[in-house]
Amino acid sequence: MSVIEFGEFQFNLALSQLTKNQQEVVLDPRQLALLVFLIENPQRVVNRDELQEHIWQGVIVTDNAINKLVANLRKALGDDAKEPKYIQTVTKSGYRFVAPVKVVEHTSSTASVVTSGKRNTTSLIWLFTGTLLVFILAMFAIYTNTSNKTFGDTATLSRFHGSKLTPIFVDGSDSLLFINSTLRGKELWISEGLANTGTLPIEIDTQGKFLEQLVGYENGKLIYYGYESEQCGWHSAELDVQAKRFTGDVTTLGLCGDLTVHQSIMAKDIDSLYILAHPKMHEHNNQLYMVDAQRKLERVNIELDRQWRIISIDLHPHNEQILLNAHSFDGRTAAFVYDPSSQQVSKAKEFDTVLDRVIWDHSGEGLVFVSPAPNSRLLYQALDGGEVTLLGNVNERLCCAIVRHPNAQDYVFTSSDKNIDLKWLTPNYALDNSSVIDRSPQFAHTKEGHYFLSNRAGLSQIYFQAPGQTSQLVSELEHNVQIESMSLSSDDTFLLLREKHRLWIVPTSEQSEAKDIFIDGYVYKQHWLSNTLFSVTLKSKTAKQVNIYNSDLQKVAELGDGIVIVLADQKNPSNHYYVDKHNKLYKASPDTLFSSPALADLNAVGEVPDFSQILIENDVLYVVSKYGETLTTYKISDSLQLLSKQPLNTYLGFDVADGVVLFAGKTHYRSEVYRSIAK
Repeated sequence: MSVIEFGEFQFNLALSQLTKNQQEVVLDPRQLALLVFLIENPQRVVNRDELQEHIWQGVIVTDNAINKLVANLRKALGDDAKEPKYIQTVTKSGYRFVAPVKVVEHTSSTASVVTSGKRNTTSLIWLFTGTLLVFILAMFAIYTNTSNKTFGDTATLSRFHGSKLTPIFVDGSDSLLFINSTLRGKELWISEGLANTGTLPIEIDTQGKFLEQLVGYENGKLIYYGYESEQCGWHSAELDVQAKRFTGDVTTLGLCGDLTVHQSIMAKDIDSLYILAHPKMHEHNNQLYMVDAQRKLERVNIELDRQWRIISIDLHPHNEQILLNAHSFDGRTAAFVYDPSSQQVSKAKEFDTVLDRVIWDHSGEGLVFVSPAPNSRLLYQALDGGEVTLLGNVNERLCCAIVRHPNAQDYVFTSSDKNIDLKWLTPNYALDNSSVIDRSPQFAHTKEGHYFLSNRAGLSQIYFQAPGQTSQLVSELEHNVQIESMSLSSDDTFLLLREKHRLWIVPTSEQSEAKDIFIDGYVYKQHWLSNTLFSVTLKSKTAKQVNIYNSDLQKVAELGDGIVIVLADQKNPSNHYYVDKHNKLYKASPDTLFSSPALADLNAVGEVPDFSQILIENDVLYVVSKYGETLTTYKISDSLQLLSKQPLNTYLGFDVADGVVLFAGKTHYRSEVYRSIAK
């Protein structure tokens, strides 16, 4: 086994793992790709064009994206750009890996060292490259149940801006249809002749039709979910693939009514559709529905244990069985099989982590799925167990869609790679961001700095950054925990975290352990009211309920109907504020909290516009709009007086301290369509 050594670090080729002092140094996929490329090219200036080609696969990115990636790798290595030990900036040229590199060949009992220098730099490069090639081929070498095909290469089928959604194949051919979503709307594209990876996708003229999801294509007709005459439903449209346009009239197969639709699949007889959806304004407890040949929409009677929530569905490649991919409250994934003929449900497989997309393989005897970020990969495992094997891997986070190729051996899959950074509304101290998702910033109240959530290692981690310092890890949660939001008690003692159905209390010191409880209902909002009390808003179907908990996670009060949010003024906790279901804001004293207050007993202040997040500090109301695009402030007195309204790209949390706003905003986003290529 070959290990590359440089400075204090060791890079294990077989495991693609970086260690220091026998401790793993976690790198995200792009950082790992950059490190490998630099080690392959020691003592040579690597320019930006080369980095775009090898790290971003030729996609044009800004200089800032390259600078940030290099800076993040330097941070992981503990390197200093001014006095580099590893990565040197060559002004106006690129970067050079300056550390001496050696390859250590480990055997079971001995180790031999090859040291790099002028005499053997070339041999080192060839040795590293050769070993790396063997590693890559070995990682990709898997066999299907029906043939001895080896998966080695991955082809990129799209390279342009936008979010790629719901890919489907045309009449069993290798032509692929998919939706590309941008600010302009959702457009239909086709990628033809997938064997020729140089063929560019072409946009389809949909004649102004509104497509949300593609369902299937059979006999010249495209089945899709979308809008027709302002009604949502499932429609059939004649699509001329050669002419790249819709022709003829659109036939409506069924209307969605009051459903929020997540996924639709077409039954093999194409006379019926299966739909994963839930009623609008209800808790996100998805159910299976069916549109039959008579265009009648009915719910399929499936009952899972109460802890499971269905996330996605798939149709068996050879029969009518439905695969139900479900998540549990405690962060597990299970694949259930529903047989329409017997109307029975059975559990086929369970995983101890959260998997967002699971489908059947081509044989129907195994599962294909995407592993969790940041090192997300397309994987296969037989239903009866055995090793997990690799099907596809790219330098992006995989997400959202997996489709079996008509050739019965390959798979098409999509990526959704987001970089969310913390940002100031007005300039302040330098923020220590990573190249993944940093979110939910919370200003400390008793010291300078801020806490935030991050997925730097693919886990939910809590960090603290003081001005002028790098971020320090505070706590790391279990691998299958998916935190949605975080808030901080006013004395900086506790961090309150929420999942969909669970609350966590995490101490900011190491003297105490984290505690958690499961909640009956969907956890919607949370706000600290004092050092030890906080409010939680729960959604259950169409109703919202506010409960009050203490820091021991004991429920101490339950508020009446009509109240949907309770929060305190962060600078003046002697004032509590209530929001009702009509977005009207009320003011009250803290004593009101335990007296079962009615809205009629509270002092009305004014009406708040639709919002995703609100905070109050020093008698100023901060309102983030429903989709996170604006921040509006109001002075609170006897009424709400507008102070300002400004654009703001935030939907993953914000906080305010002395009028200074820190928020989580999108920095980079990329979504593409890929295909595995079996040999």
